[in-house]
Amino acid sequence: MSERIPERFRADVVRRVGHGGEATVFELVGGRVLRVYHGTPHGAGEIAAFYRAIAPGKTSFALPEILEQGEEDGVCYSVDRLIPGRPLHELMSQLGGDERARALASYTDAAFEIASLPLVRDEYGELMRDDDSIRAATWHEYLLARMRRSLEASPWLRDDVPALDAIVGALAARIGALTPRARALVHGDYFPGNVLMSDGLTVAGVIDFGPLTVIGDPWLDLVSALIFLEVTRPGYTPADTEFVRERLVARVGAEILDAITTYRGWYAIRFSPYRDDDPNLYAWCVGSLIKVGGELGV
Repeated sequence: MSERIPERFRADVVRRVGHGGEATVFELVGGRVLRVYHGTPHGAGEIAAFYRAIAPGKTSFALPEILEQGEEDGVCYSVDRLIPGRPLHELMSQLGGDERARALASYTDAAFEIASLPLVRDEYGELMRDDDSIRAATWHEYLLARMRRSLEASPWLRDDVPALDAIVGALAARIGALTPRARALVHGDYFPGNVLMSDGLTVAGVIDFGPLTVIGDPWLDLVSALIFLEVTRPGYTPADTEFVRERLVARVGAEILDAITTYRGWYAIRFSPYRDDDPNLYAWCVGSLIKVGGELGV
């Protein structure tokens, strides 16, 4: 058992359920989850208030609820209500045939529901205010500002992506012409690791709203549901991308194909500063920028 678990929780630990860049997560008795942060969490009180604000929303899946936050024994922690289910990324290598199709269909459809959650602000951009947050009067102003800041934080991209300046210029032009389909709540990190599945292979919960959560175009979550399948290893197959793409097109039309190219490029730049934290994700960023450059004729 981790020595960093505060003493009063140790007897209640059932098992370790996850480990990420920000925290290690343990299931506790009583339908609870303990997050033991590696350092001091940014905006912990703000995220708890955010979850309370969206709680009245009506979705077919559960949303996170923070029961307690604090610091004990020199360790920052939070206790959340447990959402039963397993992350889709853990199941991908086990599913085939009709079961895989059922899971991917529910995963895709759940992405549409996030936009129905209550809005909490009129500005576009990030919700959790910290030193790095960006907010703007228009959607394209936010996207361009975030892209510029991410490029400043990833000087290594120039060595890894041929014709980077031309790709960025073409992306900026497309972003400048974007009109959001609505002004909605966007999870911002919707991918199989943040989607919990029931035993019946339907979405049981969507977790880890946070610094990437924004007010913006709801299609951003639809695109992330598609493109971030590619970083789900092991278990991902190109057929998964085709399945989700066809389902998105069937629901909103072929216009989303252009949005996939634009938002793929934007996300690739958005995550490029995390090269050292997640080399697999950075490799996806480089490959995606090269792919987008080809699609844009650069």
